Amino acid sequence: MKTIAAISVCVLFFACRSISAQEADSSRYVAPTELTILKHNFGGERRFVTEPTPQSERGGEPATRVVSQPVMTVSVKVRSNATKPIVGVSWYFVLAKNSSEAYFSLPFVTPTDIAPRDSKTFKAEIERLPGRPRAVTVDELKHPDKGPGRERIVITCVVFSDGTTSPLNDASRRDCRRLENSPEIRKKIEKPSARVSN
Repeated sequence: MKTIAAISVCVLFFACRSISAQEADSSRYVAPTELTILKHNFGGERRFVTEPTPQSERGGEPATRVVSQPVMTVSVKVRSNATKPIVGVSWYFVLAKNSSEAYFSLPFVTPTDIAPRDSKTFKAEIERLPGRPRAVTVDELKHPDKGPGRERIVITCVVFSDGTTSPLNDASRRDCRRLENSPEIRKKIEKPSARVSN
């Protein structure tokens, strides 16, 4: 069962890689006016983790070892169009079947530091892909435009250093509240007492 799941993830991964190599278009990138998405990359990297080794027959504390584990990641490069620093974004990595149907959508709340008119890349790890991706044919891999899905990045809300937010639309206000309530992002928002008055 684990082998089938691993193969499904690998097939979906390579299908997505071939899709992301296509030229970007505006339907793949949606964001509030304060941000422009320049590009994204769905890939993988290796992370070093410490894990315990099996306990020896003599007892005692188990030894540990450092091992390398593969991790799926999504990175997004954006350019700020805002006049204030951006300290957090609420966004989704979507694998869409077509313009109205998605295979899955993964939400992220990411602290960041984007200066006005500056560009920045932020990244998130994907622990596992949801659902059961369907089998992908060789023809679909050779012709990704007829393939199983199309990657999209949707930024639904940005929060600025002064605590104000900018939602993508009315439905995104819920994501703005998630941003405002994130402990990591609340630490980045300027406190009124800490601001220097002129």
